[in-house]
Amino acid sequence: MRNPRLAAVALIGTALAAACGPGRTATPAPPPSPAVSQSPAPDRTASGDPAPGRTASGSPAPSGAATGAVAASTAWAATGGTGLPGSSALLDVAATGPRDAWAVGYKDSAEDREGAPAVLRWDGSRWREVPLPGDDVYHLEGVSAAGPDDVWVVGNGESAFAAHWDGRRWAPEKPFGVVEDYRLADVATTGGTAWFAGSGPSKAVVLEWDGREFGNALSTGGAFDAITAREGHVWAVGSSERHTPLIWHGTADGAWESSPAPEIPGGRLNRVWQISPSEVWAVGEVTAGPGDRAGQPLVLRWDGSSWSRVEVPVRLGALHGITASGPGDLWISGIDADHAGQVLFLRFDGAKWSREYGPLFRVHEEDQQYEETDDVNHTGIARVPGTTALWAVGSVGVGDDEDDFVLRH
Repeated sequence: MRNPRLAAVALIGTALAAACGPGRTATPAPPPSPAVSQSPAPDRTASGDPAPGRTASGSPAPSGAATGAVAASTAWAATGGTGLPGSSALLDVAATGPRDAWAVGYKDSAEDREGAPAVLRWDGSRWREVPLPGDDVYHLEGVSAAGPDDVWVVGNGESAFAAHWDGRRWAPEKPFGVVEDYRLADVATTGGTAWFAGSGPSKAVVLEWDGREFGNALSTGGAFDAITAREGHVWAVGSSERHTPLIWHGTADGAWESSPAPEIPGGRLNRVWQISPSEVWAVGEVTAGPGDRAGQPLVLRWDGSSWSRVEVPVRLGALHGITASGPGDLWISGIDADHAGQVLFLRFDGAKWSREYGPLFRVHEEDQQYEETDDVNHTGIARVPGTTALWAVGSVGVGDDEDDFVLRH
């Protein structure tokens, strides 16, 4: 196994790389000219001192060795170290304000071990790991925060796991008991009530927490991977039994109905965001078929009466995260298969799309163990309420050679 490196690479041909042991973060080099080069990224973990700012699918097939780097946006800056050891990833992020954000994922996970859950909290100056009770959960998949004292995380181990933070301590829960064939993928909390998306044997499941106990809100065919709740509306998305996009809509009175999505073979939705009851967005991917180099990014939009597919300026790749402050400020994170070593960010201003890229984390080495070790593997994104700032998290590399990162916009 090679020693992982997160490197900043100037597109004019100068490569700056630093090699470190587990748990260390290299200091980024001074940023070069943004016109010709990309922002520096630290070694090991890229994540503490900002400017203002899943179950997730794997990275697209092509590796960084076969894809070209592009100029990185200087608006996206790597923050200091998270302190997580190697073989770590961050899968989701949520923020309640400039001085409170949460990121979840896993650490110490490799080919020969399941690993352990990772919870990080931003206090306005640095990321700190928050211990989580329980020794039978391996990976955390989702986080939702209604306030500094109302945070839910979900994950999986021997059985599905959830925990609530009340500002002082965690209250761990087993929503399905000790049954081993259920999993939780995402959570959405709206203050007092929380909704959980997951799956069981051949079915998609939504659970509701009413402040006292869990209840089964919905069971249907397929698998749910994401959920959002706002203004009395709940949206759950994933993949149907026919391997097409799956969308269900619920209301505060407990009524649920299928919300038919376009029939897109191989389509899977990874995240969903409601801007208003008449504007909802869902993102994911169309999985690659036999002989395809990579899958296709998938974006669906609800206009209050129907869902339609929206074309984006990326040909191949996958989309993992979505957030918005309003109809004219929608952000999506994911991977462009043609530039798989950098995080892809898509922005919709209400009229048109723009795209930008995070820093290049690694430089290809001839003797590296995996071709995919240069590629971004997971991404997640969250807005910071009351500001224009954004957090992005994820990982680069695979197996023993995977490292987490945090970016701020």
